[in-house]
Amino acid sequence: MSESESERREVFWKMYQENCTQGRHHETQRSTVATALIAIAAASMGFVTLDKGLTQIDIPLTLFIVAIGIFGAAFSAKHYERFAMHMQRARAYRNELDSLLTGAPIKALKDIGDNKHVLKYPWHKKPRLNEFWLAMYLFLCALGVVLTILALVDAIPPPA
Repeated sequence: MSESESERREVFWKMYQENCTQGRHHETQRSTVATALIAIAAASMGFVTLDKGLTQIDIPLTLFIVAIGIFGAAFSAKHYERFAMHMQRARAYRNELDSLLTGAPIKALKDIGDNKHVLKYPWHKKPRLNEFWLAMYLFLCALGVVLTILALVDAIPPPA
């Protein structure tokens, strides 16, 4: 193996690792923000229902819940986009590294693992995990919209 080929392998390996690390970072950030937003939304729901009624006084909080859902969906989508970019880059470096190895063993082993996974979980590609994150935020947004409409149209006064 020549010195330049060894250097290329080292560079591709380090770039592969860096992009995998960056991808994990985006997933960790997405998870951390999701935890905080769900806690804030839950606290807001607690305040909305604290008096066991639903009136126009609760509308700012119900709209805040809508805003949390919209922000969470946008934040999650952006972090998924960044994660996908880093994973695409990592794949490119991995494939280039594999082309430098005799017999392309990385791709062969990856294909074996992928095929075993598909046999065990044939539905594994649909739905994507990102779709669950988005659905959670859209549900939260919809809940806020429903509560806002109920507070506007059919207010439920607190018990006397």
